[in-house]
Amino acid sequence: MNLPNLKTMALAGIVILGIAGCNSPKQKAEKLENAEENVIEAQQELNEAVIDSTNEYDRFKAESEAKLIANDVKIAALKDQLKTDKKEIRTKYEKQLTELEQKNAKLKSNIAEYKETDKSNWEKFKVSFNEDLDALGKAISGIATDK
Repeated sequence: MNLPNLKTMALAGIVILGIAGCNSPKQKAEKLENAEENVIEAQQELNEAVIDSTNEYDRFKAESEAKLIANDVKIAALKDQLKTDKKEIRTKYEKQLTELEQKNAKLKSNIAEYKETDKSNWEKFKVSFNEDLDALGKAISGIATDK
């Protein structure tokens, strides 16, 4: 083979590879359409996750607020019962009930002021809040039992 034929064949090979490697406009349009569909699906999934997270927070907040209101009612009932007790007993329990009332108010403030951030912080907050709420409920029940 002579040099001009070799150059022609090499050039033809490069052109063929170039044409074979290129996507047609139709294929590019299909890829673009698929990419757009993937973006839309990802956005919908993100929206659903945000809604689920918000619903979980709203549900947790409502349940917690109901428990905190129940604690207020129990504390008020115990304070009312103290009115008929002796002064020494009344003084002892009034101080404890006032402290529990303050803890209950702090928990109300914590749940009202909580701003959702990421899932990890939410889970930590929820666990800590539930522990504090349970401890408060046990303390109130403990006073009711002692009395």
